[in-house]
Amino acid sequence: MSITKNPTWKQLEKNWENGFDSLIKEEQEALALWWLEAETMNGTLNQFFWNSSGDLALIALSGLRDLNAPITLKAFQSALDYFGTSYPVDHEQRMACLEEIESAHGEDVFTPASRIIQDLPEDFVQSAVSRLEKLYTRN
Repeated sequence: MSITKNPTWKQLEKNWENGFDSLIKEEQEALALWWLEAETMNGTLNQFFWNSSGDLALIALSGLRDLNAPITLKAFQSALDYFGTSYPVDHEQRMACLEEIESAHGEDVFTPASRIIQDLPEDFVQSAVSRLEKLYTRN
């Protein structure tokens, strides 16, 4: 079954109707991780960072930590390290930073980390949904 047809995912989507900021941390992380996987699979981390999904990078990072996905976490962190000590959540600032990164390191700078994530060494989205299922069942 596709993750988006999962009853837990449907509940997440329903909760999301009230706005992203109304979601609990675990719900925000599930969405951020879904975008990380979807964008990276569709393109590379370049696509994730260039699109508005990149606004959620720090939430995705938190989710990978919380879900104990060390291989994916290491790959994603290696990509985030190019941004320096302060990841630009603001889209315009991130675009400028990405242009500088690609100018200095080449357009394929995120390819090694992207390949690791694309291999799905840990099914982090499924882990996030399973965690939500447990939370929803308790509540």
